[in-house]
Amino acid sequence: MKRFRMTIGRKIGMGFGLFIFFAALVLLLTNRTLERSRQINDQINQVYSPSVDALVRLRNLIVNAHMLIKHWALVESIPTAREKTSLVALTSQDLPGLLDRIDTLSANWDKEEVALVNRVFNEMDRMFAMHEKIKEMLPSLESYSDPLIYLERNDMAEEGGPLDEQTDKVLADLDVLLAMQEAKRRQLSNGMIRSFDSLKFFVLYLGMGLVLVGLVAAFLIIRGIVGPVQRLRAVLIGLGRGVFPKTRIRAGNDEIGEMSQALMGLIDGLKRTTDFSHAVAAGDFETEYKPLSDEDVLGHALLKMRAELGERERVLEMKVRERTDEVVRQKEEVERQSRRVVELYKNVTDSIHYAKRLQQSILPPEKRIREMLPESFVFYRPKDIVSGDFYWFERVGRKVIFAAVDCTGHGVPGAFMSLVGHNGLNQAVKEHGHIRPSEVLEDLNRIAFNALHKDREQALVRDGMDMALCAFDPEERILEYAGANCPLYIVRDGAILQYAPDKIPIGGFELDGRPFTDHRVQLKKNDVVYIFSDGYADQFGGPRGKKFLYRRFRELLVDISTYPPDEQHRALQSMFNEWRGAHEQVDDILVIGVRA
Repeated sequence: MKRFRMTIGRKIGMGFGLFIFFAALVLLLTNRTLERSRQINDQINQVYSPSVDALVRLRNLIVNAHMLIKHWALVESIPTAREKTSLVALTSQDLPGLLDRIDTLSANWDKEEVALVNRVFNEMDRMFAMHEKIKEMLPSLESYSDPLIYLERNDMAEEGGPLDEQTDKVLADLDVLLAMQEAKRRQLSNGMIRSFDSLKFFVLYLGMGLVLVGLVAAFLIIRGIVGPVQRLRAVLIGLGRGVFPKTRIRAGNDEIGEMSQALMGLIDGLKRTTDFSHAVAAGDFETEYKPLSDEDVLGHALLKMRAELGERERVLEMKVRERTDEVVRQKEEVERQSRRVVELYKNVTDSIHYAKRLQQSILPPEKRIREMLPESFVFYRPKDIVSGDFYWFERVGRKVIFAAVDCTGHGVPGAFMSLVGHNGLNQAVKEHGHIRPSEVLEDLNRIAFNALHKDREQALVRDGMDMALCAFDPEERILEYAGANCPLYIVRDGAILQYAPDKIPIGGFELDGRPFTDHRVQLKKNDVVYIFSDGYADQFGGPRGKKFLYRRFRELLVDISTYPPDEQHRALQSMFNEWRGAHEQVDDILVIGVRA
């Protein structure tokens, strides 16, 4: 039977195999725990936290509706009173969306919770039926004078009456449902904490095991590999100095033992031939050497080798000098080409920076914008040195015309397109006298089309621009808007109004297509108007590297709409930087805000 050998490979493999086993075990347990924690976190964030928030909102909405309907019943008021219009808006706008949200979330609830929420909905139907009855009894101010209606509405809306009882019943069931949802959320949170505690336990003790395995592997390697290698190293260093070892190396039963035996054989051979090889080993090809005899084959071979090595050294020195001269010439050529590249790069960069100054010269200064629209801001962030987005402001009589323009591409191509768009806007408004947004866009479309498609024999240029254009009368607070693929948002009383653009690019392939649509809006005081390019919503970032999207953009505009213009600008910039993180900016960004 062949004797088993504990080779170096087996020693290292055994040590690192144990280490890898424990490391894989730690990794497996950690991954399983983190996956379970992620599932719990998804349940909390996607089901129970949104459910609790939605139910709290529903409870607040019911309380507000109850207060408003009692005011309707007990306080004489006209149909357009603020409390009545607020109640109508609450039940017709806020309530349906919230109920749809709760119905969607309830798909992930238990049967008991679904049954309870259905009961809440039924009780709410009866409660709002009472609301409708009161509204029908009291449609006008004169109806409050009817004595029969007076008795009936007092009976229904008095303190502790049917309306209060029905509302209390709805709120009681809703509180029970809220408590159940909150309890489940706390239960899941506690489960996540316990999962991380178990992970901490596994990592601590298995980590100690890894340390122990590492120490054992290090001990085996030092004793079985490093020690013999150090002895071999000492012998080789001595041989490098021309010193032979005084004792023989004890050979082991592994690859290092075989190396030790081979080395001792080499040392014996060197001792037998050292007197014949000193001169050649020293590298001194001029030294005198005489063979021991005519039959000394090794001595004659050394003489011949010395002569050949001397000749080769002279040839190599000559080639080295030639190669050195060639390398010097190549280096000088490379340096010359490098200087040329640097010069060309500087010229191109200087040209782009000059183009940036030209582009900035067409943008209205902040001071002029504030003179025309004091309560306004422009958030402008190009992706490159020059931009494909630009903004345009002009006063014509009592109206201020302003636009947010997104040209095809970004960088230098987008900058050239922005010059076409800027000149076209000036020509359409200042020279041709157009004021209505739809007429300006149609005239600009013709101007851009003629500029981009002069030669019909060539392939059509697939460039153009998207734009939102507004004409605002500050005195009357009347806003006219037309858009080419760029919408208009108006934030009013915490809600956002959207006006869709025409799906027609400026400078497209058709001049005689459908016309642009005008939207005329009577603004209210403190309404905030927003026009923008698509760069903000298309930016990648966040914890998962996804787009910001228009939904999140609209929520941000609603949140900051009450801020002063400068603070809105800072809020947009802060949110953009936080969302983008380490991601690269993907497009030029432009957002214009104007408060009525």
